[in-house]
Amino acid sequence: MLKFDSKMDNSVLIALGIPEHGWLPVEIHHRDFHLEFAASDVLNDPIEELYNTVTNLQDNELRRTTWWLEPAAYFFDFERAGQSIVLTIIETQDLHGGSANNTLLLTIKGTDKEILEPFRIVLRQFCSQSYEENHWPYKLNENKLKSLM
Repeated sequence: MLKFDSKMDNSVLIALGIPEHGWLPVEIHHRDFHLEFAASDVLNDPIEELYNTVTNLQDNELRRTTWWLEPAAYFFDFERAGQSIVLTIIETQDLHGGSANNTLLLTIKGTDKEILEPFRIVLRQFCSQSYEENHWPYKLNENKLKSLM
């Protein structure tokens, strides 16, 4: 179970589980919001997308990480405006369905430390482990992993 630091009540708490047969367990908490899902490795590498976002989000830029659930998906949209970071979590019932409705699940506004840093920490933990290719075929290159340390 994930636990919050009471001094950082605006923080995001995220956990990445051990992938199994191409499915990565993901858990995210923010105050009373709780979301658990397993993301597929088929269409994209959400870990690489997340790394590119949380290590290089520029001012006035929006970046998206797609967590594919086959056929549904979650989008984690990150946007920086000066010192503020906004994380928006959106659900779609069919990633490829043009008529699928998107549902806004959560919008969080905070600082780099509250929003981006928890993702960098969990990426460092996840990417420091080795997984069999049939369970998770993607791996951050060594330079990217070092930049998380």
